[in-house]
Amino acid sequence: MSLVRRSTLRHETRSLLSEYSDSSTIHGVKYLGGPRRRWPERLWWLLAFGASLYTCGALILNTYRKWSTDPVLVSFSQTPTPLWRIPFPSVTICPLNMVRQSVFNFTDVLTRLEDDPKTNLTDKDVQQLRTLSLICYDYNLVHLRKIPGFWTNATEDYCFQLMAQVVSSEENLFDMFSWKGSNKTYLSAIVTEAGLCFAFNMMTNSKIFRDNVLYFSKPNANMANINELDWTPEKGFPKDTGLDQFPFRFVNGGTGNSLELALTTNPKDYDFLCEGPFQGYNVLINTPVEVPSINGGYVRVPSNQETLIMLKPHLIYTSNALRSYEPTGRQCYYESERYLRFFRVYTQLNCEMECVTNYTLEKCGCTAFHLPRLPGTEICGPAKIQCYREAVEDLNNVAVDGVKDLEADEETPICNCLPSCTYLTYDSEISYGDVSFKGHHRSNTYFASGTKENVSYAYIMLFFKEDQFISLRRGELFGKTDFVANCGGLLGLFMGVSILSIVEIVYFCTIRLLYRLKDHRDITAEAT
Repeated sequence: MSLVRRSTLRHETRSLLSEYSDSSTIHGVKYLGGPRRRWPERLWWLLAFGASLYTCGALILNTYRKWSTDPVLVSFSQTPTPLWRIPFPSVTICPLNMVRQSVFNFTDVLTRLEDDPKTNLTDKDVQQLRTLSLICYDYNLVHLRKIPGFWTNATEDYCFQLMAQVVSSEENLFDMFSWKGSNKTYLSAIVTEAGLCFAFNMMTNSKIFRDNVLYFSKPNANMANINELDWTPEKGFPKDTGLDQFPFRFVNGGTGNSLELALTTNPKDYDFLCEGPFQGYNVLINTPVEVPSINGGYVRVPSNQETLIMLKPHLIYTSNALRSYEPTGRQCYYESERYLRFFRVYTQLNCEMECVTNYTLEKCGCTAFHLPRLPGTEICGPAKIQCYREAVEDLNNVAVDGVKDLEADEETPICNCLPSCTYLTYDSEISYGDVSFKGHHRSNTYFASGTKENVSYAYIMLFFKEDQFISLRRGELFGKTDFVANCGGLLGLFMGVSILSIVEIVYFCTIRLLYRLKDHRDITAEAT
């Protein structure tokens, strides 16, 4: 470029800047130019303009960080949610008397084996003892380590059938079962960490698990006569669906709409060396598409008492406007976003159970008996049960390290089990009272089993406390429109900038500059 052209460009640029400063709509710019402005005046306005620009930029950056890192606002729903929109929870009853002495005397076999490892015990007794040690009180495993040849990892292929034999059967355990005035027991026998349990209103395996996944569940014969819906927390119940469909639900709350149970246990069947000093039952409350787990929390129901469990639903649903956000931003997963290997429906509890299964299989080469698995997967025997517990502890430590921003062990996976975007749980209020079932039996023949003088009773009633509840809504704190509006407000407040102000800058830097250069060339050409 020649010196003449450079001089011309500098001259036209200065003239353009002077013209722009005189006509700009941005506040303070016109005081920076002009031939009559002295340098102190220009310096004053330059500092004021720079301070406004810096403050405006800092506030816009702060707004962007808030929009990008914390875009979610959880608020109360404007209208109450009726009970018929959600199912009655899945209620799982786990008797603490896990091994009946009348069927298998755990204490006697263990004591005889400890006193004399060569005692006259059959292979079946030893095999049953090995299997039942998986669910009995922890300190028994220490005793078993002292027995030569016992501490093996033999695969217990028949452990589910054995647990079903040693625990009280459904007929013996449930002296009364009442649901909507019917005595039909819609129960499924399942396994948890505590052995065999009985679940009510839990979806069948075909609705919970994927094809070829193994999980012990034996539904009651009455379950074959009901219509099971494809319910999930996110889908909800289809429109025009009757209340007699499965999973069950109520329209109203109160004690008149409740699940009533009367449970019985023969005190002579208590095996305290297996179950420890505790008596009664554990009650687990989940959504129908979740697999119950003792580690997920439970309600302890004592024997010879009445237990009232008043349920309060806790529902969080998420606006569809948040689907475009990353799960880490909204802190939840939609059901279609996170694929689970074993489960059809994503929930936080199902995800955590699958993570434990996968890590246990990788660390120990087997899975615990109560976890879902694929065909051919080995079940952890007594020799590997400690490895399973260490695996669970590893995952718990990783979760704590994630909260504390500590560096996790590279060999331990991070489950990343965020809550579901449609998150349903059931809080409970519990009250206990004394009750005399024996006196009631002497004067009333309503109970199916008649008079039982030598059994321990427990009465349980579960019901919703209210007919409606207030749900929570997860929505946008700052949408794109809100972000643009906030930025525009800050730019207008500090600098008087609008969209047309930006268009004005582009205009002066392109079209106006080109035409000035063209006019200068035309004038120069006419002069020559």
